Amino acid sequence: FSNFHVAASCSPTRAMLLTGVDNHRNGVGNLREAMPRSHQGRPGYQGSLTRNVVTVASLLQDGGYRTYASGKWNVGSEPYNRPNRRGFDRSIVQGDTGSDNWEPAKRYLPHSAGVEWFEDGAPAQMPKTFYSSQYFVDRAIEYIDSGAASGKPFFAYVAFQANHVPVQAPQAFIDKYRGRYDAGWDVLRRERRDRAVAHGLVPRDAPYTTMATSARWNTLAAEDRHYQARQMEVYAAMAEAMDHHVGRLVAHLRATGQYDNTVFLFLSDNGPEGSDYAQAQPWLWTQYSQHIDRLGGKGAYGIPGPGWASASAAPLDTYKFYAGEGGLRVPLIIA
Repeated sequence: FSNFHVAASCSPTRAMLLTGVDNHRNGVGNLREAMPRSHQGRPGYQGSLTRNVVTVASLLQDGGYRTYASGKWNVGSEPYNRPNRRGFDRSIVQGDTGSDNWEPAKRYLPHSAGVEWFEDGAPAQMPKTFYSSQYFVDRAIEYIDSGAASGKPFFAYVAFQANHVPVQAPQAFIDKYRGRYDAGWDVLRRERRDRAVAHGLVPRDAPYTTMATSARWNTLAAEDRHYQARQMEVYAAMAEAMDHHVGRLVAHLRATGQYDNTVFLFLSDNGPEGSDYAQAQPWLWTQYSQHIDRLGGKGAYGIPGPGWASASAAPLDTYKFYAGEGGLRVPLIIA
């Protein structure tokens, strides 16, 4: 689907996806961690699911389905809001907005004291060897296999942390994109706009503009262009790594004879991330490296920033956190 809209940030979209009602009705009117004071304490802005909504998992569970969740939760970590109380038979979830993708116990921003992981509602001990996209698929496969003998259909909610800061990816995927983005975000934005026109997704005479938050690529120093190109290489690698692990899940369902009886839904929870995290930089300097040679790896923190977000949203205007099409209009695949 090319005309599909979500909320402009993650948890409101996830709340609507899980409950089927507007996020203001289910209590997640805005992302709790980014809640402005004008929203705090108002009805619909609790920042977590209210008790008067049910999830699709609860309905399917009542209908005889096996129900599983793996990945990012972020719709409330209160005991009554954890997946085991929201219709999921088995679950391993990260309760916050995100975490490090290599070190699951490591927080990625200073707004929280730590990272909460829950397995079947209880605090979880996470493995030392970890990459988020791989782990979430591993656990989803484990859950699906564990109940296969029952003969009951299954519902699996696999919620990736990709693509989200800190942008991190295995080196083998990063290497595939060396040099791909050296021409910069101005060129990439125009290329993507032209492809959207060619596919009939936007009118041929649609105006082309560069967002005001994006510096002109050719005004950057050569060293800065090199650094920014590497940021996008890692971002692309993170997306492909996720796609690779989605492919593993699909291949497993084929191998076990379940593929033809499975409906897949794949979507993003908001538009591309355009924050520069300038306010968090003093904290990040004490926790992570942002050196070009380490980007993508353990201990490094990739940030695509507004220039690449503008190109990623092309030809749409704005990106995550903004009520423009670049923040709200995302792909949806049903297969």
